[in-house]
Amino acid sequence: MRLLHTADWHVGKGLRGRSRMEEHIAALDEVLDIVKSEKIDCFLHAGDIFDSLAPPAEAEQCVYRFFARLAEIKVPAVIIAGNHDHPKRFEALQPLLETMHIHLRPEVAEPGDGGVLELNIGKEKLRVATLPFVAEHKLIDAEMLMGVQADRTAAYADRMSGMVEMLCESFTPDAVNVLLAHVFVMDAQAAGSERAIHLAKPYAIPAPRFPTTASYIALGHLHRPQQVPAPSQAHYSGSLLQLDFGEQEQIKRVAVVEAKAGVTAKMNSIPITAGRKLRDVRCNLLELQAKAKEWKGSDFLRVTVELPQPQLGLADKVREMLPLALDVQLSLPIAEPLPPPAANLTPLELFQRFHESRRGAPLPEAHEQAFLKLLEETTHASR
Repeated sequence: MRLLHTADWHVGKGLRGRSRMEEHIAALDEVLDIVKSEKIDCFLHAGDIFDSLAPPAEAEQCVYRFFARLAEIKVPAVIIAGNHDHPKRFEALQPLLETMHIHLRPEVAEPGDGGVLELNIGKEKLRVATLPFVAEHKLIDAEMLMGVQADRTAAYADRMSGMVEMLCESFTPDAVNVLLAHVFVMDAQAAGSERAIHLAKPYAIPAPRFPTTASYIALGHLHRPQQVPAPSQAHYSGSLLQLDFGEQEQIKRVAVVEAKAGVTAKMNSIPITAGRKLRDVRCNLLELQAKAKEWKGSDFLRVTVELPQPQLGLADKVREMLPLALDVQLSLPIAEPLPPPAANLTPLELFQRFHESRRGAPLPEAHEQAFLKLLEETTHASR
């Protein structure tokens, strides 16, 4: 059977005040085309569909339109909630989506109570163990839901690993066994756009704690596409778009998995071409003017302009030339340290020396008069 693994869409997330809804719509259209062209039998989403616990209406419209189209072509789906998704909102939609064979798992559950799904794919059997994100302060509730008798003093990683083991006990050799989990795996590489609070060491699960009986382990939470050195084939699919400038070198993808009972699955990356690329450019003002037409294309830019001294209105000038410049930074030469002041210099002479060392020009007369006035007022007030 053929599975498509994706995660971390973060639909509704903007960038430096810019909406990216059109990019998300285009990316999801591309994912649907891949589902069709690759003849996918089941769609797997490992969490963080939305960026916010209360996503805007257009984000929900974008996502549920995708799932309606997935149902139209009769491809079942298994979806878990990530740390950016609201479990109660998902729970409210669960009965409706089930009628479309979109199986949503907002929170952890015992294997026999929905924690493990069994789907018939033609003549083959697919078994999916689901592990949505569990916040540390909700760990006890999750263990109670699953009926896990855990040591309450044990570390988060140990207790989560216990849940993984319990869920995967139902794996059998005659089925394609998949673990679908939104977790942070120890030593996996973050992209920098994730919430740092959920990447702390206490949240990290050691990769060796994953089951040897899984055909494939579909992970969500980290935005960098990567394989994890687990006992079974394990991958983070990564985010669908470049979400911040720390991801600008990453090729975004979905993972297409070819799986068969009793055999380790094979994974093939299919790049996602929709969405703007993010890029850093660095130049002086003359180079910027010369390159403006070349850089005016479809990429979002973070621009660093090298100047000898500050210039008022620089960001506005850059954005006039490059409408997709989201961030404009100024790089100034490192100033030479001031020589030690001579004991016989007046305050005005010290200020003149300071101004010339920083700006490379004599102190204007108007500034000199303003300084003397301020000095007089300060001296008078201190008497």
